[in-house]
Amino acid sequence: MAAQLTTRQRLLAAGLTANAGFADGLFFLHLGGYFVSFMSGNSTRAAAALAQGNYGEWLAASMLIFAFIIGVMLSSFAVRFGPKRFHPPAESLLTDQIAPHGSAVWTAFLLMLLGGIASVVEPLETLAPFIIASATGAINGTFTRRGEVTVGLTYMTGTLVKMGQSLASAIAVRSIVYLARFLRYLLLWAAIAFGALVGAWAYVLYGVQSVWLSVAAMTVLAIMLTWRVKKRTDRPEH
Repeated sequence: MAAQLTTRQRLLAAGLTANAGFADGLFFLHLGGYFVSFMSGNSTRAAAALAQGNYGEWLAASMLIFAFIIGVMLSSFAVRFGPKRFHPPAESLLTDQIAPHGSAVWTAFLLMLLGGIASVVEPLETLAPFIIASATGAINGTFTRRGEVTVGLTYMTGTLVKMGQSLASAIAVRSIVYLARFLRYLLLWAAIAFGALVGAWAYVLYGVQSVWLSVAAMTVLAIMLTWRVKKRTDRPEH
């Protein structure tokens, strides 16, 4: 569905995805090989740990997965019951329109903020990765239709599959339409890869406190989306 987004929506999706990648790269180093965004990786890690009898590692990976799911649920509740002023005027859970849900972005921001606070408060520091995992889960509620995700912002396996299919179609039928679709999926993958690179660099330079850069980015994205929706809402009808 990423191919159906408008230019502004694609930029928002790329920004949110890059921010999730930033947090993932940062905490991957901080946790020594666990993820706060890539739950397929944590699932494999949990299974391998359980097979080897490493119950502590299994529990850590499983708790990150559980936290991610909690974030997805909180985001879903926010979209269903949150303030409608955060949503485009024509949007509802029953429409086929693809539009960003401001409530989901604000939920992700609040969780990211809590994770940032936990990262600098020593008694709460061990909770920070789980709260951030909830935040990345919440990000995935940004683009939903009829209560289901239309654009997965943090899981890239499906995006890579669609990239390959689009590129194959572009070559097979020599169509610029499929090539454009390939480039749109490439943008999402590049966003999470670049974000992870920057997050890992930030951790090497500044440690776990660099998660506040992610908090700052979420602040900007949430405010910009809300301003955009308000601008559309306030636009006089002709």
